[in-house]
Amino acid sequence: MAVIKGGILGGLVLFLWGMFSWMVLPWHMETLHKFKNEQVVASAVLNNVSEPGVYFLPHAFEQQKHLRIFTSIDAEAMPSSSMAIPMAIGLLTQIIGAFLVAWLLSKTRGLNYFTRVGFVVVFALAAGVITAVPYWNWFGFDSNFTLVGMADLLISWLLAGLIIAKVVRG
Repeated sequence: MAVIKGGILGGLVLFLWGMFSWMVLPWHMETLHKFKNEQVVASAVLNNVSEPGVYFLPHAFEQQKHLRIFTSIDAEAMPSSSMAIPMAIGLLTQIIGAFLVAWLLSKTRGLNYFTRVGFVVVFALAAGVITAVPYWNWFGFDSNFTLVGMADLLISWLLAGLIIAKVVRG
């Protein structure tokens, strides 16, 4: 029961922090650059894709010295009024993630509160290192984008860890 409660509460904290981090704080938007002429770029992209998906230029790591693009294309992008389903999926994803971490924490023994919080934060650090750093290394993701993403991940899991560690004692 503690694992379920920790998962739900931790997931809510993760979700709320994510909303605050993306909608209030400027740091994510400061790492996203704007094309000089979005309409020209959008038209060129739409004229050169056959289906929604992830695209990489140069394709299959062919040699190209001056340009590297890694992007997700969705020509059927949702209108701004239909955020309910992605928000619900986001919340459910955060709850599932927090549940899994709470379950891992429940398998530990003899840890005090701050060590349990540390366990959760180290989990987040490991998750960030194995996901964000390869994108920086292999696909050229901007260093600031990567660092802000890692910082956001660590802060969100620190906050969730404060709750999860209170509920799940191992």
